[in-house]
Amino acid sequence: MEKPKLNFFQLLREAVWILLILGIGLAAFTWNYESVFFGGEVYFTDGDCYARMTRVRMIEAEGLHSIRSHNFENFPNGTTPHTTMPLDALIAGLSQVLRPFSSSSLSLAGAWISPLIGFSLLIFLEVWSFRLRLPYRRAMLLLVAVSPILAHGFQLGRPDHQSLLLFLIAVAVAAEVCIVLQRGRAWVFVSASAWALALWVSLFEPLILLVLVLVTRGALLVFIPRLRPTLRQAIAPVGLFVALLVAAFVIDGWRAAAFHPAFDRWAQNIGELRSTTPAVLFGWCGWMLVILPLLLGLRFRRDRVTVGLVFLALIVATAGLTLHHARWGYFVALFCAMAVPWALAAQRRRWLAWMVFVVSLWPVAREWDHALYPTDAAWRARAENVADAVALRDAAIRLRRLPEGGVMAPWWLCPAIVWWSGQSCIGGSSHQSLPGIVDSCEFYLSESLEKTDAILTSHQIRYIFAYEPARMISNSAQILGRQPISTPLAEPLFRHPKSSSARLESIYANRYFKVLGVRAGQGL
Repeated sequence: MEKPKLNFFQLLREAVWILLILGIGLAAFTWNYESVFFGGEVYFTDGDCYARMTRVRMIEAEGLHSIRSHNFENFPNGTTPHTTMPLDALIAGLSQVLRPFSSSSLSLAGAWISPLIGFSLLIFLEVWSFRLRLPYRRAMLLLVAVSPILAHGFQLGRPDHQSLLLFLIAVAVAAEVCIVLQRGRAWVFVSASAWALALWVSLFEPLILLVLVLVTRGALLVFIPRLRPTLRQAIAPVGLFVALLVAAFVIDGWRAAAFHPAFDRWAQNIGELRSTTPAVLFGWCGWMLVILPLLLGLRFRRDRVTVGLVFLALIVATAGLTLHHARWGYFVALFCAMAVPWALAAQRRRWLAWMVFVVSLWPVAREWDHALYPTDAAWRARAENVADAVALRDAAIRLRRLPEGGVMAPWWLCPAIVWWSGQSCIGGSSHQSLPGIVDSCEFYLSESLEKTDAILTSHQIRYIFAYEPARMISNSAQILGRQPISTPLAEPLFRHPKSSSARLESIYANRYFKVLGVRAGQGL
């Protein structure tokens, strides 16, 4: 049966709706604008982002290529990071587009790449759901735009691979839906391409999700013979999938590294590696997280809507994974949003379905209330973080024109120091930097500078950053798994740097940081 043609006013209404959703998405993705663009500079949201941008700077300087190892972290031994080329290339490309308009094109590209990917996802979902004539597609788009965890994935100043992964996984799952609905042969090629590109970006989450989708698809094929492809039909998309993975392997390679003995203690400092609670999940997805599986099950039992089973499997699995590791929260929120059109259709009273959806967003609204209107303590913490970032930049840029050498600094500050100074650091934000991280912890907990000769020499340390001692001491002790001595080296380095050792010279000092130089021929 031929689909009814759309008139001008229907198309205009859809255009107005997507503009409204993009406006909501813009507000959600850039709510941290003042923390990113401050004092005429661009400050990224975390260490991984600074490390990513240092890689892109290397690509801009040397031409587009894969970076399989670098030594600006864990200096001088370096790391062989899992980071891959696709997002690097997108940021470098956006930087080239912005170059005629700004002298800070690279920083702007890094700041805006994730929000732009978020806008692309909203536009894709609008076009996809519109072509399928999905009911409640506006509820789906609204949840994507306002979910706090998805907003974090597409956040301004956060050039992280999660944004690209979310887009590719959404395209892949949308293609799977169209395959089940038999909406055209082209969707098998879209699915193959999206899954392969997602695996290129990261071999972890996409691999688990692909296995889950394939198991679900296999179960559907058992009960729905008409969905089974012939061997001839399967060859081309499988060939495309394999070809893209081969290209990924040739260009980037796949790297694995053994976990350091201190990994578990270090991981306690990484938010996405911590477990979470149902209350946090409700803040990301709303109460729809509980309602959706029930409605999807009802629709399958009553109407035999098989697409709902795909989303049911994805939501249940990723919700369980999120309770173990918060990094899965991005995907459970995405799948909840994409499942909304099928789930709400279980309620035949449209007004009631919308009421249930709007009420279910109460935990999401509360989460945004906490973010936009923080308590006095939370507001002060944010202000201190911004002041820290500005003071760190002021300290790090003092090293730009000084001789090259290793920098001893708290591990979580190392990526930003590398970005601002151009010097290499002992630590980093990657688990592959743990040998240097552990050595830096040993250094700051040492009894005196003289007892750290081996560390200074092996890492070719020329510069030392001193920072607020309490946090450095507690974090170093936690990572090393031992109690600190009464007065670790971190204390006198910050309080009395000139009297710590005759081997040190003062380079720069502000309220938060002291930058010290190790005199030539001493400690190296």
